Amino acid sequence: MKKTLISLSTALLLLSSSAYVYADSTLDSDQNVYVNEDVLETVSSINLDYVLDKALKDSHNLPMLTLKYAAQGSKKADLEEQVNNMGSASLTPSHLPSTPAEVTNTGNPLLPNLTDPTDIAWTVMQNNAMNQIMQGMGALAGGMNAIISSQRAQMNTAAHQLGTDQKNSLLQTDEAKAGIRLQTIAQYVQLLGQKKQLAFMNEYEGVMEKELLRATLLSEQGLASSEDVLTAQKAINKQKDDTTILLNNYRLGLVQLSTDIGISYDPNLVIQDIESITIEPVVETDTTTLLKGSYQMKTSGNNLDEAVWASGHTVTQTTYGDTYLGVNLAITGQKNEQTKLELTKKIQSTYNDARNAYAAVLTEQRNLTDVQADFQKMKFRYEVGAISKHDLNKFQVKVDQIETLLTAAKLKYYVLKEKAKAMDTGFIQ
Repeated sequence: MKKTLISLSTALLLLSSSAYVYADSTLDSDQNVYVNEDVLETVSSINLDYVLDKALKDSHNLPMLTLKYAAQGSKKADLEEQVNNMGSASLTPSHLPSTPAEVTNTGNPLLPNLTDPTDIAWTVMQNNAMNQIMQGMGALAGGMNAIISSQRAQMNTAAHQLGTDQKNSLLQTDEAKAGIRLQTIAQYVQLLGQKKQLAFMNEYEGVMEKELLRATLLSEQGLASSEDVLTAQKAINKQKDDTTILLNNYRLGLVQLSTDIGISYDPNLVIQDIESITIEPVVETDTTTLLKGSYQMKTSGNNLDEAVWASGHTVTQTTYGDTYLGVNLAITGQKNEQTKLELTKKIQSTYNDARNAYAAVLTEQRNLTDVQADFQKMKFRYEVGAISKHDLNKFQVKVDQIETLLTAAKLKYYVLKEKAKAMDTGFIQ
């Protein structure tokens, strides 16, 4: 089997975070499969700070960007060293006497003046041949120098492009960190919201079971129809189906989050509430400031600078090459403008969503205040015997439902608020 040598640093990198298992394919003896066995942490409870810390530490994307940056730097240094070590072909120009007049009067003490006609003829013929050879060698050296000069220019251009790519890689790393943070917050909030919704749905199902029992008893006494019982049973069945679907989605999200942060999956994992969600209008930064600080506009600016540099430093052999450089510069400028317009739309959309989410929280807070006031009235009516305990419990579920809706609104607001804050750091999504 063909073996491939890898460097010690690469091997250590492969083994640093995971244990890799080597297996031979049964279908192809030359096909190898490498499956990593992750060492997972076991925890019983998580909070948002813990999850964010683990998400950044266990991210596979960030090490890849770091390796990419290192590879670009290594290649750039290699090209620059090759340019510095690249020599030039040289040939000292010289001319041998090649006419009768020159060989009979060389003017050079090292070359005697010839007088014998035979020597003159032979020397003229021989020197002419030598001069032609030296002229050919001179032309060859000139051609080689032209090729070397072109290669040197190409390597300088490639090295400069790698320098720009390195700048962009650093921006991509910072952008990836901000993206991972925002995505993890959204994952955590979604799970937290689903968990609270499941708790309410289970509570509501208990009330529906009591409704079914009540309808059954009334039906037995002739005070309700069998249709009422059937309607109550169908409502319970639908509620159970909805709960099952939500529970499956919750468990899937929990598996995905556990995988992302490197912990063992536990269906009973405690997801702690997010502390101190302050409800206040999102402070909006002007669009121009956000654009100037955004990672994408900085990357686009680097690409535009590179295109400008290339148009002034790239060696071309024809007018077609110069035209290409000009068109490429125009395209890069147009892409920069397009990026600005797209990010402007995203900024406006994010702030609009944040304003709507803030308004939704205020609405749900008002609804909760109103229903709590109504519950106090219902409680008084129960105490004086005007309504049954069952009716009071049903109204309590309504209060819990509004509380669940308020929690969902707060969580949505929190995610959008964090998304808006991320734009101030350069991440616009």
